[in-house]
Amino acid sequence: MSRLNDYLAAADRDNTRRSYASAIRHFEIEWGGLLPATSDAVARYLADHAATLSLNTLRHRLSVLSRWHVDQGFADPTKAPLVRQTFKGIRSLHPATEKQARPLELDVLEQVDAWLDRGIAVARNQSDRTRELQHTRDRALLLLGFWRGFRSDELVRLRIEHVDVVSGQGMTCFLPRSKGDRQLEGRRFQCPALSRLCPVTAFESWIALSGLGAGPVFRRIGRWGDVAETGLQPNSLIPLLRRLFAGAGVSTPDTYSSHSLRRGFAGWARASGWDLKDLMAYVGWRDIRSAMRYFDATATGLQARFELGLQASSPSAPPVGATAMSPLESGTRGGTAIPTTRIQVDLVLTRFSKGTRGLTQAHRLIEQMCFQPYGMQRLDKAGEQVELLLPCPSREALDDLVFALLDDMHRIADDNHCSLEARFHEPATGKHWD
Repeated sequence: MSRLNDYLAAADRDNTRRSYASAIRHFEIEWGGLLPATSDAVARYLADHAATLSLNTLRHRLSVLSRWHVDQGFADPTKAPLVRQTFKGIRSLHPATEKQARPLELDVLEQVDAWLDRGIAVARNQSDRTRELQHTRDRALLLLGFWRGFRSDELVRLRIEHVDVVSGQGMTCFLPRSKGDRQLEGRRFQCPALSRLCPVTAFESWIALSGLGAGPVFRRIGRWGDVAETGLQPNSLIPLLRRLFAGAGVSTPDTYSSHSLRRGFAGWARASGWDLKDLMAYVGWRDIRSAMRYFDATATGLQARFELGLQASSPSAPPVGATAMSPLESGTRGGTAIPTTRIQVDLVLTRFSKGTRGLTQAHRLIEQMCFQPYGMQRLDKAGEQVELLLPCPSREALDDLVFALLDDMHRIADDNHCSLEARFHEPATGKHWD
């Protein structure tokens, strides 16, 4: 029986078990509820905490209570109409926007890395082993977390024996368990060596300095320079990172969290022209909706869209299909110079399977929502090649607008059960985005 219990316990992660135990304790001990519970008791529990707990927390509490009743063989009170209506009313009266971590931008990463590098050099000159260990560990954690887009729990669960390094080339990290790996098959994450801000070099420096040969990669460092046997806890990364940012002189360090590394890398990859599919494969996203949450419309991209609308509605605006200006030329609309450029788009839509529908609708929606506002002209009968006239107030604004269009196109294709291959090309410069 003990072996059976071991297998049952291994089916859930430690964090999951702790979270479930905390939710049950809150219902029974802190609120004074009785288990098994009635639907009336669950509804009152929700009502009593509607103003103090977030919608996600309440949803999680309902999930835990539901699982407890099912596991114990009782009827599930959380599925009762009374509970559903109560939760619906809470959503209506206590709406909440999802909070997202501030992305770590590359210039901030460089600022913190330079500060850590100077700190390592000073500590080494002063024979301060504790400070040298801390800064070397923090530098490896920061760079690996950013360039691999790791979550906080993935960083702290990384083990030395699961990391293979080829100096000057890259490293491979194996995680036996990670979010989304429902079959517990484990995943391998590759990370290349870079000419600067290199995570591979930073990792090698940390392992060489600490002398570690096995066990958790990132550990607590004691006052006298002793390295702990156990790894850091996920909830310790946020205060650790904020201390680093504050020490490096980063403004508003409290706006960052451990998720800032993942969001920052996603934003950098998008701005660098990564294909959405390649980025999803690299980071480990399997659901396109999850990936799209990491892409924010930037101010310059929004400005470009608004400016094109103003240009099209101006009395002196040229008719759709008129010859576009080159990226180096500009006209004046209402006293504002708005340079534009011609962009050619190649797109191929395919069904996920033979039985799925939505291909025609996806194509129609992409043309209506993504192409027609920009003076679309078809270059072939099938509509797989089109030409657009995009505003180009700056190269950064053009990049933002193209990536925003790609995001919208992929979202439309996914909503209609289709896959999309798309390529934007600027003939004037030869640049392409895909």
